[in-house]
Parts: sequence; structure tokens; C-alpha cells
Amino acid sequence: MDAQKHGLTSFQSSTHEELPLADLPAYADLQRVYDVWCELTEKKGCLPAQLDPTTVPVALLPYMMLLEVEEDCLRVRLAGTRVCEEHGGEMRGHTTDDFFKPEDGKKVLEAGLRVAETGTPSLARKSYIAINGRRWSYVRLILPLSSDGVKRDRLFKLLDPAALDMTYQAEA
Repeated sequence: MDAQKHGLTSFQSSTHEELPLADLPAYADLQRVYDVWCELTEKKGCLPAQLDPTTVPVALLPYMMLLEVEEDCLRVRLAGTRVCEEHGGEMRGHTTDDFFKPEDGKKVLEAGLRVAETGTPSLARKSYIAINGRRWSYVRLILPLSSDGVKRDRLFKLLDPAALDMTYQAEA
């Protein structure tokens, strides 16, 4: 992907664009997971505690994360193999502050807290440079989950591998 095309310059290393959920059909695998989440939510009458991994397209499993919402951070409870590999190892127990630069971590936390507060899924296009210097660009879906059916304290995050672009970029 071209950095200029996606609004990335040496002065601006990240972007976050919320997309309408109506755009989900353009991301067929994310749409399938969203549909499963909707069915579970409707069937239970509340947010599900988890999503069965067998309902997630196999191609997405390496790109998924289960995050726990804490007061001032999002903590990784489970991360797919590809996400762990790209961030340099097991991510369980780490917070988003551990692998995002502060300005990007703040955006990620705000988006996650918004999903938790509203109970509304979020579809977004993101570009950022990770602490390790890797530039990531992708479309992701975040679905709210609840450990007890009431509080929204977990997030299920999926990257669409078809929209993923990762390159190294030298720091300015």
C-alpha cells in the first residue's frame, strides 16, 4: 500500500477511520463473525461471554485477539499466532500500551472503551507504526462481550488478513 494514499507521512504515523457497519459486506470473513455474534446476542438476549473459535473462519484465527477491558487499559487475554509473531512473542497479559506508541495506544483504548460503553461493534481502518518499527495497515472489527451478560468487559478483535499490509518504515 502506498503511504501517501493512506494519509501516512513522516509527520503523521497513524490514522484511525471508523467505518459504518453497513460496509461489513465488503469484508466477507468479518461479516460472517459479526453474523454469529448477532445470532448469539439475539438468542441469549444479552451479549455473549465468548465466541466459539470454530465459528471463526480459519484464515482469521491467527489475526484474532481477546481483550479484557480494564479501567485504563485493554489487556490481552488471547492473541492469534500471527499477531504474536509480528509483535515479537506471546502477548497474553500485555496491555495495548506494550505494543503501541503512546498516541496510538490512546486511540486504541478510546475505540475499545467506546465499544465497551455502547455495546456497539466497531469496524475501522487503521494504520500505525508499532513500537518495533513495523507499519501496519488493516481493517478490523471489534465485538463487545460480557462475562456475566450485563457488564461489557471483554472485546473480540479481528483483523481482516485480506486488508492487511505490513512494512518496515524508518523513524523520522
